[in-house]
Amino acid sequence: MNTQAPIPDITEGPNTSSKGIQINFKRVADRAIRYWYIILLSLIISVSVAYLMNRYSTRIYPVKASIIIRESEENVGAKFLYNNELLTEYRNFYNEIYIMKSYPLLQEVVEELGFDVSYFREGDIKTTEYYEPNFPLTIKAIANKDKRPYGKSFYFKVIDQHTYSLQYKVDDDQPGKEFSSLQFNDTVKINGYQLFVTRKADVSELFNKTLVVRFNNPLSLAKSYSSRLKIGWAMTGSSVVDLEINGSVIQKEIDFLSKFIERYQDYDVEKKNKMVARAIMFLDNQLGVIGDSLEHYEDQVEDFKRRNVITELAEETNRLYLKLQDYENQKFQYRLLDNYFTYISQLLEQNQYEGIFTPQSVGITDGIITQLITTLIEEQGQVNLYKTNTTRGVLHLEDNPEYQAKLKKIQFLKADILKTIENNRSTQKINIKFINDQIKLVEDQLAKLPSTERELVGIQRNYSLRENLYIFLLQKRTEAGLSMASTTSDIVVVNPPMAGGAISPKTMQNLMIGVGIGLLVPLSIFILLEILNNRIQSKDDIENMTSAPVIGAVGHNPASDALIVYNKPRSAMAESFRSLRSNLNYFTGSQDHQIFMVTSSIPGEGKSFTTLNLATVYALAGKRTVIVGADLRKPKLYDELGLNNTIGLSQYLSGMATKEEIIQTSSVDSLYLIASGPMPPNPSELLLRPAMEELINYLRTEFDYIIIDTPPLSLVTDAFVLSKHVNHTLFVIRQDYTPKEALRSFDDFYKSGRLLRVSVLFNDLRKSGLGYGYGGYSYGYGYGSGYQYGGYYYGRKKKKNGNDYYQE
Repeated sequence: MNTQAPIPDITEGPNTSSKGIQINFKRVADRAIRYWYIILLSLIISVSVAYLMNRYSTRIYPVKASIIIRESEENVGAKFLYNNELLTEYRNFYNEIYIMKSYPLLQEVVEELGFDVSYFREGDIKTTEYYEPNFPLTIKAIANKDKRPYGKSFYFKVIDQHTYSLQYKVDDDQPGKEFSSLQFNDTVKINGYQLFVTRKADVSELFNKTLVVRFNNPLSLAKSYSSRLKIGWAMTGSSVVDLEINGSVIQKEIDFLSKFIERYQDYDVEKKNKMVARAIMFLDNQLGVIGDSLEHYEDQVEDFKRRNVITELAEETNRLYLKLQDYENQKFQYRLLDNYFTYISQLLEQNQYEGIFTPQSVGITDGIITQLITTLIEEQGQVNLYKTNTTRGVLHLEDNPEYQAKLKKIQFLKADILKTIENNRSTQKINIKFINDQIKLVEDQLAKLPSTERELVGIQRNYSLRENLYIFLLQKRTEAGLSMASTTSDIVVVNPPMAGGAISPKTMQNLMIGVGIGLLVPLSIFILLEILNNRIQSKDDIENMTSAPVIGAVGHNPASDALIVYNKPRSAMAESFRSLRSNLNYFTGSQDHQIFMVTSSIPGEGKSFTTLNLATVYALAGKRTVIVGADLRKPKLYDELGLNNTIGLSQYLSGMATKEEIIQTSSVDSLYLIASGPMPPNPSELLLRPAMEELINYLRTEFDYIIIDTPPLSLVTDAFVLSKHVNHTLFVIRQDYTPKEALRSFDDFYKSGRLLRVSVLFNDLRKSGLGYGYGGYSYGYGYGSGYQYGGYYYGRKKKKNGNDYYQE
């Protein structure tokens, strides 16, 4: 009868058999400690690279300035003096930043500063720009059939106060032919380009210094500055604008911002004066027409005074005259408005929007037409911005929806203005007809006067009318001229351009990044090695992938002797198997006549080695122990014990041998072996025969311990066949050898109940340190070394006061 010892209740831990990526950072730390020199070398290399970057990178400095854009109401000086509507120009603050970054404006700045020519000094490692505001030379490229040396470079060297040399620099940085003894203030032709070098001051400081002269396209420079120039409002709702530009040459960027602000102020004044100039042109034209007729009527007045004694009008006549003069003034206002309408209509019909100005400029008050024309001027200004900022490679104007929307709006405004003018002229005809009727009534009354008074009234009427009109237009012309003379910019400097500390390279940040990379690269490699390693490394790996208990561990056997327990009974290896024997007693209740099965997942994990030495431990303890070689396919235990495999388990199961014939006695006392025997054609079917169960029952009565060696689980199912006969199964896992997938498969067998009463033995422990031990497990190599497990130390015995003790 097959009696089994009681099995202790082993509480299963949580199932952590996850298939995701798991990283044991303790092992990563252990590898980092062991290979500290690699981390140190990586740190030295990365920090050195960071130092070289800081040493040879070009320093970039920020240059900042602030301006305020005053609102129109703030420029009140001329307005209070002349009350001129020309000074109340509408300003859209949202467009100011766009205007400031426009290419034409920036191109004028770089051309005025001479940035289209740059000077550099070549060093052994890097080339630095040489900038001197008071550079004693001026080098210009003369246009030759639209051929300019934009993007080309020349080596330039001053020989003395009168001569210099030039050398063309080809694209591969190789020097071309050198032109020496060239005279200042003279034209030189080199490689198809004409250059003119002017000496403005003493050049002795440049003697024998080689500079690289590079010619830059002003438009390309303008685009570059437009992208680099940072413009933004200081805060929401304010009119203060912050300007910032970063560059490697501080003084150059300061000069750029200073000239930029100056040019922007000039642009602001020019923009204001444009409308004034157009109004002055219109007024001058009207004054010229009226002035000619005024001279004519002045002559008539003088002639009348010579011919007549009466030069003053009677009271009734004077009343009629003043009334008539008032009607004529009203009629003139309509005529002046009609002239303005004619002028605007002609411009609109010819799509010439640049010459348009508001009616208030010439003293005409019409709210509707004023609003329409003001809006038209604003929209046309934005269209001009789109045109000036259009570049090659960017969205064409025809494909720009905002630009097309502006054009459509201008066309609508144009149609509205022309329609409004047509309606106003219709209204004017009615008003003028009424005024003409009133004038006719007054003239009928004047017709009853004497001829002399009628003639005087007519002459004074024509003269006074034109004189008043001339004075009115002359006053408007004077106001417009004074407005232009007194116009000031609304752009005021708040903070002049000032430079700050270097923002690039960030030396400390680069060094910290270098340190980080120096640590991260080797650590990443260590982590990658840990991720790519699919072998079992530690007890933590076992516990993370299976809930089966771990019974113990066996260290690495440095010797080639498989019978390490027998040949070196006081070695650490022997002690580890004794510890294993003790732990097995915990699982089996310390009873005799126990059956143990030793199996593994794949070949080479130490299954047979464990079987042989565990059996030897029991035999050396005086327990009759028999090893059953159930691995019928690849037997080898007999060879380690110096026995033969001619008769074995396969012959017994086949009925070709008796029980007594297959049991062999080894050289180890109390240790016996049932070899596998010759390999049969049907190993698994033999193990299923009743003879196998009979053999186990027989051995249980004859031996204290039976240890069955089986094939690996991943190859055949023999172990599952035999597991029902055993009290406990040892599943052997070898460090840095057993695949993690094999352990996951074993866990599936354990959870499904195909393997019962099983524990895991961790074999061939070579690696120690962080992430490899059990938190208290260590072992040594060779005879006399010891190990510690579960709080107990096992080592070489020594004598002290006649008693045995274990040396720590």
